[in-house]
Amino acid sequence: MGRGGKKSADGWVTKVTLEGEEYYYREASNEITWEKPEALLTRDEIEANKGDWAWVPHPTLLWQPARTVNEDAAGTVHMVTEAGKNIKIPKSRVMNGPETNGREQKVPLWPLHRSVLKHLEDDLVAADGVNEGIISYTLRELYENKSQIYTWVGAAHSVLVAVNPYKDIKGLYTPNQVRDYERPPPNKKLPPHVFGIAANSYNALLRDAQNQSILISGESGAGKTVATKHCLSWLADVAGSESHVEGKILSANPVLEAFGNAKTIRNNNSSRFGKWIEVYFDGATGGICGASIQNYLLERSRVVYQQRGERNFHIFYQMTGDRDICSRFDLEDASAYQYLNKSGVIKANDVDDEGDLQEVLAAFEELEFGQEEQEWIMATTVAVLLLGNVEFSPKTQAGSVQGSAIKNSGPVKRAADLLGVDPEELDHVLTFRSISVRGEKSVIPLDPTTARDSCDSLAKGIYSRLFDYLVSRINESLEGRAGKFIGILDIFGFEIFENNSFEQLCINYCNEKLQQFFNRTTFKEEESLYAAEGITFKHIEFIDNQVVLDLIEQKPVGILLMLDEETLVPEGSNEKLMNKMESQHQRNPKFQVDPHRRLNKDLSFEVVHYAGVVKYDAELMMQKNIDTLYADMYACCQASSEPRLAGLFPNLGRQQIKSVSYKFRKQLNELMDVLYETESRYIRCVKPNNDQRPDRFETPLVVEQLRYSGVFEAVAIRKQGYPFRLSFRQFRCRYSCINQGHVYRGRDDRAVCEEIIASSPHTFEDVQFGRTLVLYKAPVHKLLTLLRNLALESIVPICQSVIRGGIAREFHRRLEEATHVLQEALDLRNDIDALDDAIKAVEPTIGPLARVFSAKPVNLPEAVAHREDLQKWKDLESIFERLTEVEKPSERQFKELSDAVARAAKLLDIPRTDRQIELFDLARQQVVYMSIKLQEKHLDDNLSKYELDQFGDLRDPMEYASKKMFGKAKAAETMLVWQKSGIVSSLTVMDDKLMIKKAKEIFGLILSFANDKKNKDPDGAGSMVVQIGIDMPEMRDEIYAQIIKQLQANPNPESEQRLYGLLGICLSRFVPSEDFELFVLAQTRKSENSQKFVSAFHTTKYGSDAPSAPSSMSSAINAFESNKNRSRYSVMPARA
Repeated sequence: MGRGGKKSADGWVTKVTLEGEEYYYREASNEITWEKPEALLTRDEIEANKGDWAWVPHPTLLWQPARTVNEDAAGTVHMVTEAGKNIKIPKSRVMNGPETNGREQKVPLWPLHRSVLKHLEDDLVAADGVNEGIISYTLRELYENKSQIYTWVGAAHSVLVAVNPYKDIKGLYTPNQVRDYERPPPNKKLPPHVFGIAANSYNALLRDAQNQSILISGESGAGKTVATKHCLSWLADVAGSESHVEGKILSANPVLEAFGNAKTIRNNNSSRFGKWIEVYFDGATGGICGASIQNYLLERSRVVYQQRGERNFHIFYQMTGDRDICSRFDLEDASAYQYLNKSGVIKANDVDDEGDLQEVLAAFEELEFGQEEQEWIMATTVAVLLLGNVEFSPKTQAGSVQGSAIKNSGPVKRAADLLGVDPEELDHVLTFRSISVRGEKSVIPLDPTTARDSCDSLAKGIYSRLFDYLVSRINESLEGRAGKFIGILDIFGFEIFENNSFEQLCINYCNEKLQQFFNRTTFKEEESLYAAEGITFKHIEFIDNQVVLDLIEQKPVGILLMLDEETLVPEGSNEKLMNKMESQHQRNPKFQVDPHRRLNKDLSFEVVHYAGVVKYDAELMMQKNIDTLYADMYACCQASSEPRLAGLFPNLGRQQIKSVSYKFRKQLNELMDVLYETESRYIRCVKPNNDQRPDRFETPLVVEQLRYSGVFEAVAIRKQGYPFRLSFRQFRCRYSCINQGHVYRGRDDRAVCEEIIASSPHTFEDVQFGRTLVLYKAPVHKLLTLLRNLALESIVPICQSVIRGGIAREFHRRLEEATHVLQEALDLRNDIDALDDAIKAVEPTIGPLARVFSAKPVNLPEAVAHREDLQKWKDLESIFERLTEVEKPSERQFKELSDAVARAAKLLDIPRTDRQIELFDLARQQVVYMSIKLQEKHLDDNLSKYELDQFGDLRDPMEYASKKMFGKAKAAETMLVWQKSGIVSSLTVMDDKLMIKKAKEIFGLILSFANDKKNKDPDGAGSMVVQIGIDMPEMRDEIYAQIIKQLQANPNPESEQRLYGLLGICLSRFVPSEDFELFVLAQTRKSENSQKFVSAFHTTKYGSDAPSAPSSMSSAINAFESNKNRSRYSVMPARA
């Protein structure tokens, strides 16, 4: 800090902060500034700095700094950029050309102080002005050059901007970070972080006993779901609970993402629903005691249709990609299903369908979903897929009425079976519709197109209700006890697409409500603070978007209200809806239509939202607003023999039909009522590019999102007030140094703070002293920072003089001497006496200076560690000498030698004597010899204990038999004896369904090899068994158990002989687990010549050859049979 630079003639000096940023100081006048004074400028800099600087368009960066040259008589402003390019800003201040990359861009010429570009703050309120230029520049520089993805909006730390990095940033979410935000270090300024939002909410809840909320918004791919996870994980880590509720909250994510997330063009894991999570806390302990989740506006239409390049919900691909589920439900590949194969995408980059399914299944267990319930969920999901494959053909009904018939009955029958409904009834409700007129029921046939739409409606209805069921069941698991809560809202951001319809209208209406809430609470938060502090302030103005909300929701003529009315009346149509809206709202400045739309048969209208103008297509709005199935379909599902499915379709009685719009408005208004009772914080998630690429920041896209999310309004509201505030104690500790040499006389922190400002020769405007805080604006903050940098500079010379003094030089000399002696001893490598002498000499060499300086010779730890290792080898040498002579070992001797060899193996990089090397090799051979001798003796004494049925990792016979639908008793009896049919499950305990399936496959191969099952290539089957054992260590015990099972009561001598041959080949390639090897060796003693099996086992276990499956099983068995000698490992090694 404070390196002095060139001094100008009038006394200006360049100085440098600890961070390497230049600032400028003139002692005579006590002036200090970030701006480089003219006296220090070079000629080129003086020329370049002529005129004022402002933000002008840039083709890709949107805005760039430029210097004003002049303004001509026509009002055109001539400017030059930092790169020397000339730009003309027309009088209209609107540009559209190469400079804007074809965009029409307004150019307000926001003023700029160039020095601020070198001193960027991590709080946007500290930026120089409220404009797109400086704010986008700040975010881009922090993101690209500092990997800083988080930025505050205001000193209250209630609004956070989060730019998605699309990569892991090392050290950003470590346990240390969790601890820092749990207990902030007193002398460390913590950077902006999602943990900061979570911590502020949690601390406020504990301190004020008031419910809190965190509102996370952004468009698809901006990182909302990840931000939600980080908030939840921080709360789980810090608060925790005795009942592990926090673990269940995190476990809910895989389930909700599988059934509610999908790949879109913009995001491979896009949430297609909104969710509000309430995490409840115990008032006494602060621990988590419960939670609940509310879901909003699931994108039901995705079940039956996806745009090109997108996917359906993840769960469909997870299930169709899982062999076990495909086998259980007779599923084909995803490409075989109409609901999955129309968009051109089956596999998604960075989406692990197989691994994600395992997370879903594990989450089901964590959330206490029963096995039968899980099976029903999967079956219902499969049924939805099958409905998409139903095909309809035209069929003329009585009276020449056009109807339809189902071309392929297979999907209908299978779907009906999975749904627990009558196949004929399902066939009927898909092709006919019943209506009641004045109490008389009529049946209307559906043409193929209407029938297809009807079938899609049923699929959407079942899936959306299944999703609601999952949320409800998750809430049952999370329930616990209610208490004060922190609510987290993960909701879709504002959307403006090429085609906008009913879904976008609902989403943007929701965002209008939330933006109104954001503006009002931000305004209220600021003014409440000023009132509480008792300071004078100017009333803060904010944008009120109530006019737009009235246009959409006000009774009785709001757009959504008119849509509901038109939806429910007979003969309603989208055309009539458009006419009514146009007639009612044509004078509303927030509602626009093309005056020629009727001539063009245009059913679109525009709404001027806070984030921009959105054009909506009213075509199909009414259809999308209907959330009802034909009565026949509803009754069919209601009559399901599966109680859970029937429960999804309760008896509605005479309950009035409610539209999607009505339900959403009701949910949203209830949510808003809850939010207005909380203290809120916000995370505005931003997507830096559309390609999900790291280190790529597209400014136009980012600025558009900042507009949509109200960030500019948030900055503006805070800048109107006092955005910087510190407690009296914090202000005193941080800035009392700026008046060097001044003795403060204030009796308390407030008085000292007032004295700091009053005693300074500098003028501080816009500083106010409240009841507990000092509040000030950005210019004061910058001046205080400069003065503090200047004051701290005086410390550096003092430190330098101490370090460079004679004491330090003498200490350095002695340190060098001790280091040199230690290195000489280390270079001898294995001289333990020399190391002892060198280590002992360190303390007297440095002498009493060791009490002044904490530094020690850099190689001292290495010397100490090396000396300890050499001593370990000396100790091991005596053990090896003694135990390598033992011919009949005891268990104690074996353990002592094994432990010694293991310790020695970790010291092989330590220099050893020739004798130590020789003894170590001998000891390793002796350990194997001892192990074999002890194992043989143990098996001799305990052979009866190693029958197969006594192995602890076998399945219980009744549990094994439960996998069979019929003949359970027979299956249990024959579990461990020869059988000619396939097994119903693995013999050993396995939880992984894929592994169980593999075990059943292996048994079939064993049957084929033993000729107990017809097979064209039995030897090939045996070779496959061996290869599986080589490739999959986790299946080895299962293979041996199956072979031993087939050797029990085998009625066929040829089969038995081949099985023993397979057992020998397996032992020659891989060994069972240590827990099972004695059971296998016990079985080999029942063969004609057990020694060849034992030798094969020893060679494989203790040898180093890489195993491979035999090219010829017959040749391999012949070679195995011919080797009847003991292995070299079972003979005591000879001493040199």
